[in-house]
Formats: sequence, structure tokens, C-alpha cells
Amino acid sequence: MKKNIVAVLLVIALSTIALFAATNPPATSFDVQTAVSGINKMKITAATFSGTTPISFDNAAAFAGPLGVPTSGPQSFSAYLSTMSNNRIGYKVTMGATAMTSAVSGQTTSYINYTVGANSKSLTTAGATVVTPVEVITVASLTGLASQSHAISLSVDATSFDAAVEGTYSGTVTFTYTAN
Repeated sequence: MKKNIVAVLLVIALSTIALFAATNPPATSFDVQTAVSGINKMKITAATFSGTTPISFDNAAAFAGPLGVPTSGPQSFSAYLSTMSNNRIGYKVTMGATAMTSAVSGQTTSYINYTVGANSKSLTTAGATVVTPVEVITVASLTGLASQSHAISLSVDATSFDAAVEGTYSGTVTFTYTAN
């Protein structure tokens, strides 16, 4: 009789385990998650940028300014407006510039104008007048990491250069990156 009780208990225990296993099946899936950070980079590089990773962008040699202007007309230098982004809804880059100025206390400020260009867009300074920046890159959306690199050109106005009074002149070309 003891054997029958042990056998019945064993059958009850096994059926309970089987019943438990049937109502609570083992996990058959799991979730995988990550967060991709935004990459919104811009710099003026010394050569055209063709890399494909943020590290290659960071390591690209930057243009070492200032740009010395020895004469009027087109200037010979190597500088590129380079961007890298993974911004899903895109970005834009605007270019602004101020004329080269020379200011001496008690004297009239003098200006030398120039035209700066990038990506088939250009902007010409106009003395003390503030010139409206122009969009030089417009990206509506991206489906992955992408980069661009566009040569920058600069040509100094001969009339204002040749008529300038002596002094040290400086102006600024500014690129502004805006994520959409």
C-alpha cells in the first residue's frame, strides 16, 4: 500500500508540474532597445571631406585662418564648408559676412568689400551696411548619416581695395548651422 501511495503522490506531483508548465510557458521573445544620439557637425576643413564616421569628421584637418589678402581679386586658398548630420528632419547652413574694416580713433572707419561663396551661393559685403545672410546648404530630411563638403571662394573688390587708406583691415565670414 505504501508503494501505491508513493506512486499516486508521484503522479499528482508530475501532473501538477505539467499543468504549471502548460499555463506558464517559458519566454519566447525579448525586446532590444537603443538610443541614437544626434550628430550635427560643421567645420571649415582644409580639404574636401569625404569621411563616413563622426570620428573621421572630428579628425579632418581644419582650415587655419586668418586668410591673408595680399591683393584684390580672387584669393588662392583651400577651405571647405563641411557638415555631417543624422538629423531626421534635416538642417540648414547660412553664410554671413562683414566687410573688412580698419578703425582708428578720431578717423573715419574704412572698408574693403569682398564676395564670398560656397555651394554655388555668394554674398557680397557693402561697407558698413549689414548684409542679409544666405542659405548655402538646405537639407529637408535624412534617412541616415550624411556629409557634405563645398569649396569656399573669396574675391576682394578691386575698387575698395585700391582706394583704401593705410591700416590693418579685418572682416569675418560666419557660417551658422541650424537643425530643423
